[in-house]
Amino acid sequence: MAIYQDNRAFVTRLRWMGLVFALLFFVLALKLWMLTVLEYDHYHELAEKNHIRTIPLIAPRGMIYDRNGRVLADSVSSFNLLLFRDEAESLDRTESFLVEGLNLERETLRERLRTAETYAIYQPLVVKENLRMEEIAYLMTHQAEHPELRIFEQPRRRYQYGKLASHALGYVGEISPEELKSTEFSTYRPGDIIGKYGIERVHDTMLKGRDGHRRVLVNSLGKTLEEIERVLPQEGEALHLSLDLELQRSAEEGLGESPGAVVALDPRTGEILALASNPSFDPNLFATRMTSSEWKSLIENPDNPFQNRAIQNAFSPGSVFKLVLAVAGLQEGVINESTSTFCNGGATHYGHYFRCWKAGGHGFMNLHAAIQQSCNVYFYQLGKQLGLETIARYSRMLGLGRPTGIELLGENPGLIPSEEWKQLTFGEPWYAGETISVSIGQGPVNVTPLQLAQAIGLIATGKMPEPRLTKATSRAATIPVSLSSDLFEVPPLEQENLHAVREAMWSVVNDWGTGRGARVEGFDVCGKTGTVQTISNSALAKLDKEDRKRFEPNAWFVGFAPLDSPQIVVSVIVQRGRSGSGAAAPIAGRVFQTYYDQYVEKKRPGQEYALKEPPASRTLLQP
Repeated sequence: MAIYQDNRAFVTRLRWMGLVFALLFFVLALKLWMLTVLEYDHYHELAEKNHIRTIPLIAPRGMIYDRNGRVLADSVSSFNLLLFRDEAESLDRTESFLVEGLNLERETLRERLRTAETYAIYQPLVVKENLRMEEIAYLMTHQAEHPELRIFEQPRRRYQYGKLASHALGYVGEISPEELKSTEFSTYRPGDIIGKYGIERVHDTMLKGRDGHRRVLVNSLGKTLEEIERVLPQEGEALHLSLDLELQRSAEEGLGESPGAVVALDPRTGEILALASNPSFDPNLFATRMTSSEWKSLIENPDNPFQNRAIQNAFSPGSVFKLVLAVAGLQEGVINESTSTFCNGGATHYGHYFRCWKAGGHGFMNLHAAIQQSCNVYFYQLGKQLGLETIARYSRMLGLGRPTGIELLGENPGLIPSEEWKQLTFGEPWYAGETISVSIGQGPVNVTPLQLAQAIGLIATGKMPEPRLTKATSRAATIPVSLSSDLFEVPPLEQENLHAVREAMWSVVNDWGTGRGARVEGFDVCGKTGTVQTISNSALAKLDKEDRKRFEPNAWFVGFAPLDSPQIVVSVIVQRGRSGSGAAAPIAGRVFQTYYDQYVEKKRPGQEYALKEPPASRTLLQP
């Protein structure tokens, strides 16, 4: 008798198992379809990057020349070490190798690695620039152990003359994460080298060029097997500055170790011929990432080498401000060339006694003699008659108290006080006695050396020069620069009045005035000196001898040459220089002499200029 077994339970389980397998197959097939079709591009890129490397070819920055075609900044080949983080077995192991073998500072290297965490893992990271030959040899012998490290030839910015003109040229450096977030750098990538300061920053787009790249096939050890593609970099555009190398050198050597600034410009075009600020810095340090000790020495310098004193520091102008009052007084008809007063060493105004710098007094002074001898008493009286608002109006007309519009960032607008300004700033009214101090450039009057150079350019030519650092023939001269420049048209000034001021300035330098240190034989230099206290006499008396040295008076000289056809304006400030005649005028004279030697045809032997007699004084000012 046949026995039948009930297989229904087995068949049911078999069916469920088949269904599960069918479902698994469907899921796997679906995943395969997604990987090979939907996400093909993504995984293809990842696969390519496993064996194809894209090596950036950095474009050399455009050359920077002075006005005569001499190279100020160029690019040179250097060997940099790049780290491909995705190929490193252990970044800690790589870090130790670099610190021990290449003498890198561990904290500096870690900071670079932390910054790189925000970049794509395939983005190569420069860990050391400008490798020496012994470092290259060391890395080559350990290439098999560290295939993630590779040496590439890349351009490095070089500033031919080190510190010379560093505040004008600026420096370059790697773009920061903060800068990458700004709209200004929206087209830049991590690791890009950009202009950080000076002309390098302002004209970065023009100078930076266009990077290229190499795509190479590599094996598992990182060795290049073949080159697949090469796109050559395009060098940045050249930039021709208005600076004159010899004038710049003369200005900086004149300052020596003294903190201060020198500006020289052509009043006919506004082109800056020299822009010196001391102390300065070597921009080459930034091209190779300076050490922490080098950075510390710069930022801890009490005189702040990064401060461009020519445009970013505003100082009390002292007696050079008397030129503004002279122009205002003549234009307003308050005085004429013959108007004079008697100086006996001081004068009382509004119940206060104001001293002249010459204790015994100057005697009778007309305008010419008052400028030549820098008589305070004369200008106390003139300032009283003009009043604060008229003084402020002419100051701004001459370019003081507002940006000049030069194509450098961070320009200080300075300060020309007014009654409204004091009320808004201090909640107090302006007192008449304060105008007396303002009349000789003291009190809350602050100007930059560049502003004074612009003002003297207007006095010298009758036209307002617009300062610029690029030659008119350079493409950069046509590129708009976003600066806060409150320029406006200057009303015509009477040439007869300007000529009277120019003649007096000639006597300051050539007729045994206070600026004779700037005299250049055959060049008719005209100028004005100034000496400005930086602390009150009462506060100075409380300091010991050493501390007093930190508060020595600032020294000024401003001037132009030659008298009849001005070609150059020079503005000099020497901080703690003690006197304009002793410290600032000789520096200006050095710059004028350099200009004369380079650009002016020398006079025939024996052709001297005669000293001019100042006009005789006739009318007295009423105190």
